[in-house]
Amino acid sequence: MAKRKRGRDRDDRMETLADLAPKNRKSPDEGGGTGDGTGTAEVPGTRPGRAKPVSAEEQAAWDERVAHAQEEREGRGTIAPLVVAGVAVLGVVGLIVWSTLSSSDPVTVDTMPTPVVAADGAGSAVYPANSLEAVRENVRFGFAPAVDLVVLGDGTVVLGEGGPDDGEDVFGKPYSELTQETFADGEIPAPREDTDAGTPATWAEVYRTYADDTIFMPAVDTQGELDAVLTAAEDADRIDSLIIRTADDETAARANDRNVSVLYVGEADETSPEELLRAGYDSVAANHDSEAWESWTHAELDVWVTGVSTPDEYDDAVSDGARGAVVADPFAITAEQDD
Repeated sequence: MAKRKRGRDRDDRMETLADLAPKNRKSPDEGGGTGDGTGTAEVPGTRPGRAKPVSAEEQAAWDERVAHAQEEREGRGTIAPLVVAGVAVLGVVGLIVWSTLSSSDPVTVDTMPTPVVAADGAGSAVYPANSLEAVRENVRFGFAPAVDLVVLGDGTVVLGEGGPDDGEDVFGKPYSELTQETFADGEIPAPREDTDAGTPATWAEVYRTYADDTIFMPAVDTQGELDAVLTAAEDADRIDSLIIRTADDETAARANDRNVSVLYVGEADETSPEELLRAGYDSVAANHDSEAWESWTHAELDVWVTGVSTPDEYDDAVSDGARGAVVADPFAITAEQDD
């Protein structure tokens, strides 16, 4: 499938303020920075370069960008544990970094580096589940957003866990009684005391913002959810960057007919590779402690491991043939271990 290249607004690409400051931004003919903030580097056999002065226009543009970033942080809140989590991820073997800042073409299911760590509920153990901030941080750290979807009373497909009768504990009303406006007024509670609450998000919103930066792995339970997911992907020419998670054979067949990858998330021990292949699935989620684990890793299906909670368990599953993992705490299985 041909891919489109698009211009992007890079304000959402999570650069740090230090990286973007005019004094640290080098021109094409300059080398790397020395680390002292001058933006110059010594090259053997040459004289050190001289830092170029910052023009008034550059400084004004920078000041405007800093103000915008501060407004974004104040308006949406930041995730306090991210600094700690980011340090842990630096040493990860096989961490996916598929941002378009380092790739000319958007990643697809076929071209994504493996193994893949997918953040269940967008990382519900560390972030406000299925929130705008959680998806943003998934993309920032290279995790595939495995978000949950639900349909509101007005037909809007949003990120949220459960069915139409759920959601009252967070939004004061079940999803079936919410409109897009009343949904947006809610606040998603954080799973930890040192993490800020999250912002509710619609599927259209997160997909429009991050479709070119990652693959999405939405859980799809209804016709309305599937239609919203497929329509958004086809409009963005990104149908090859989706993995639909479902246990419904009809949903699997419809997605398969549209050339979308489908991950079976039902009870793996109660079915077989042959049955799943006939139904249109091309991958299966299986617990690493499952009695049928070995049979799945030798089948013609991609295997996504669940139930792992340490780097060693994850590494063992990958060694057995797992393509990746779907976990609520992606940092737990990717952090470096102390000797």
